[in-house]
Amino acid sequence: MFSDLTEVLEAGLDQPNWQAKSMAALDAFPGLGKTTIGLAFAKHVHNSLIRQYGRFTDSGHERWPVIRVGMMGDTGVKDFNWAMLEFFAHSGRKTGTASTFLSRALDCALSCESRLLLVDDLQFLQFRSAQGTKLSNQFKSIANEFPVMILFIGHELQTKGLYDDPQLAYRITPLELKAFTIDDEAGREQWRNFLLALEQRLVLARKYPGMLADDLSDHLYARCHGHIGSLMTLVRRGCQRAFRTGEERLTVALMSQVKLDRAAEQRRAEWEARLASGANSSRPARRRKRE
Repeated sequence: MFSDLTEVLEAGLDQPNWQAKSMAALDAFPGLGKTTIGLAFAKHVHNSLIRQYGRFTDSGHERWPVIRVGMMGDTGVKDFNWAMLEFFAHSGRKTGTASTFLSRALDCALSCESRLLLVDDLQFLQFRSAQGTKLSNQFKSIANEFPVMILFIGHELQTKGLYDDPQLAYRITPLELKAFTIDDEAGREQWRNFLLALEQRLVLARKYPGMLADDLSDHLYARCHGHIGSLMTLVRRGCQRAFRTGEERLTVALMSQVKLDRAAEQRRAEWEARLASGANSSRPARRRKRE
């Protein structure tokens, strides 16, 4: 995902300001980590450009490579332009029209050499409404005038009408995130590799290699069925319980006591039965053969 986003960003870095810049849309079901990935990419862009060019531009302005705006259900054009000014803490954000807010935001983006505009929670916007149409046109204007790549984050964006506008459909690169699956060996390997990486980040006195990837693999998949948001919540709460009780490691008995979100718990019994019966396994075949 990072490589795809980097390609879209870097391909437009040398474009003149008057040329339409690239846009990308990260579309995924809730709980799959789309916002986490978007923020991680934004942090990567920010840190990379700061390291390469320094904290200040040649003109002496602070360098702010990334702008972030979160959408709400009633966000309009003026609200969006104000939010960009608010991000920069611009003194002119208190009063003005939509046009003056946009002009001031453009001045900030140029002065601070911004390169990425992150627009989160785009699913709140109904593009087929009058207000949505105005914001669609606003996004096109920003892509034309601002020196930034726009990264939209949301879910069911096609259903909401994001691509109804032909210009946006031709400019936006759609990127999708899917839940971890264990239907084939490649999916099981990916699941295991993620658990191994997650193990390294745990701070528990009695943790050991394979605690998640081997001993808890099936249990974790049954609890979250591949949704990273539910998985991370489960592991965080499990670590808290392990620390509080003095267990200092994660076990099936301990994790079974941890409560989780309703969507995950609804399918827990189904997946526990499938994994217990051998109809599915979350572990790669090479690992099962050793046992």
